[in-house]
Amino acid sequence: MNIKKQFWKTIYYWIRYLNYDVISREKDDQEIWLSNKKKKSIVIFSNYVTTTQEIRFDKSKIIENKEKIESNVGYKPSSIQFYYFTDKSITTDALDGTYPLKLKFKIINEDRDLERAMPNVFLTKLFKRDDSKKTAISYRNKVLSNNILDKHMQRFSPVTYILIISNVILWLCMILYFNRFSDIKLLDVGGLVHFNVVHGEWYRLVTSMFLHFNFEHILMNMLSLYIFGKIVESVLGSWKMLAIYLFAGIFGNFVSLSFNTTTISVGASGAIFGLIGSIFAILYLSKTFDKRVIGQLLIALVILIGLSLFMSNINVMAHLGGFIGGLLITLIGYYFNVNRNIFWILLIVLLVLFVAMQIRIFSIKEDNIYDKLIRDQMLSGHYDEAKKIVNQSIKKDYADDQTYYLSGLITATKSSKAEAMADWERGLRYFPNSATLNYEMAIANRSLKDNDKALKYIKKAVKANPKNSQYKNLEKELSKKSDS
Repeated sequence: MNIKKQFWKTIYYWIRYLNYDVISREKDDQEIWLSNKKKKSIVIFSNYVTTTQEIRFDKSKIIENKEKIESNVGYKPSSIQFYYFTDKSITTDALDGTYPLKLKFKIINEDRDLERAMPNVFLTKLFKRDDSKKTAISYRNKVLSNNILDKHMQRFSPVTYILIISNVILWLCMILYFNRFSDIKLLDVGGLVHFNVVHGEWYRLVTSMFLHFNFEHILMNMLSLYIFGKIVESVLGSWKMLAIYLFAGIFGNFVSLSFNTTTISVGASGAIFGLIGSIFAILYLSKTFDKRVIGQLLIALVILIGLSLFMSNINVMAHLGGFIGGLLITLIGYYFNVNRNIFWILLIVLLVLFVAMQIRIFSIKEDNIYDKLIRDQMLSGHYDEAKKIVNQSIKKDYADDQTYYLSGLITATKSSKAEAMADWERGLRYFPNSATLNYEMAIANRSLKDNDKALKYIKKAVKANPKNSQYKNLEKELSKKSDS
């Protein structure tokens, strides 16, 4: 066994996959202390011990300096484990103890000992992977790197990876399911749009975060998620990172709904900008990030924003909302334990913003997104697609008088005006006071020389919209014909 390499490799794995931090370097880096504050665990790796007596000395030193150790690490350790890497045959019988704290001693003579010392099967399998191209120096450099950003990036971040995989899998499924992407297809699978949300489809606040327009869109977002997600997850932990991601994404979507009423919004950008907002909060609260690290993060942010300018369908309001949401929720979480006065102030600010957004979302005029999509398809000459959207709108009970008006125009273009009249009459059964439908029926009946019927319809149109000069002129014309 290459003791030196396995020594540094093990330390690296404890840092990357078990979220330990280096807290002390002793005896010319022959003894490395690692700490995990959440687990209240200390692990000591050593490659200088040659006798059992030295191990006994380490044990007594730990017990004697117990209070000093607690003061230095900032918590009361529940356990301290020793891993001795040596080619000497050393026994640790009767050295393990539980009082005044839990102590464990493990001798690593060969690879088999190291595999048995691994805390779980997952780490054992990872450790056994071929790494012949890596050296002890390469592992040592990673462990002792002074770059805070590098340390966070090399950490194992399961939630970040799961989010990336989920987005990519869903993207591939959409590629297989759709021949081409379109607004109506994105709307069908959960895209965010004001009209549908105010009609009760709240699930779109979440589903839209996992949908993307095209390859460039998902590539950009996943690269950003990989960088900023790993940083936040490394600093705050997996569950907190996931909470920030989801909260910021939803908050950003609420901001988007407050301003955008005619667009279909998809993508993880709002949630990702929430992670960026969280990082800025961490930078504000923590003193561990130096100017170099801050500069690297700012450069990454500028590049992200710059590249996004060249992409279509960018939802700026969702980005801004996500950033604010991530910033606020991180500060709120921090001050909950540190300063309750600031906590309540920030929480009230968040609640005020949320209530203000709800008022605006439900007070601004809603545009029927389905009517817009129908018009877009008609302008493109895709009348069959337009008709499908009409039928979908009617099936979901989202149809209005404009829907039936457009349906009639489609029918008139594809078939005849007589069949179009059937669509308009159907619409009038649901919307009898619709100025648009009554006017179209008046025009249609006038073309059929049925002036009396046309006059009846145009009078309803004028009653519904008395300021429309076109309606008034037609009423005068038909009235004169009726009198004559």
